[in-house]
Amino acid sequence: MTRTSTWLVGFAVIAFLYALLGNYVALPGYIRFLERGGTSSTGSTLDMEVVIGAAKTILWMYAFHLGAMSLYLHRLLELGSPWFRQALILCGVWLAFWSMPSLPGMPALFYIVAGSLILLSIVLAHTRATRISDQARGFLSATAVLFFAMATWEVCGLGSTGRILHPEEVVLDRSQTLLNAQTTKLMIAMLIAWGCFAASRGSLERR
Repeated sequence: MTRTSTWLVGFAVIAFLYALLGNYVALPGYIRFLERGGTSSTGSTLDMEVVIGAAKTILWMYAFHLGAMSLYLHRLLELGSPWFRQALILCGVWLAFWSMPSLPGMPALFYIVAGSLILLSIVLAHTRATRISDQARGFLSATAVLFFAMATWEVCGLGSTGRILHPEEVVLDRSQTLLNAQTTKLMIAMLIAWGCFAASRGSLERR
């Protein structure tokens, strides 16, 4: 377990480093690729430039998630959590969901309900105290941190690939697709994060 934890931390450091450097070595090329309508500088839809650029971009897109998940799993190993396998499944399900490049347009009701549940979770996190086991508390707390991290990445994405920092480009179809997917993923990540955080507050037992 100790060796596994060490490898997980080391992998997380490398992944986070590339997530940072990717803003300079992958993101600019990806944006240019989109601006050219999905072609390389020579106008080809598939050549070595496209392959290398795609590899750098995909690695960058997943680097933060894999790094955060590695630290999450490391924390669960430290806690001796009995839900390590379930955590692996959770990570796999989220990665699969997050990998969807586009999502159906969500109605306003989705954001109203999700936002209301998030507000409820915030209130419960400050007012509710129940008796839960230390193992359950540790798992829920670690999961909350993981999804707060996932939400943070989506917020950053709204400014970069979502182009919110460049309002004149938000009207483009590609930006609209990205914005729709990212805001949906952001709301779901925040809902899971706050829900788990509120549930973990069982550590504050009223005397």
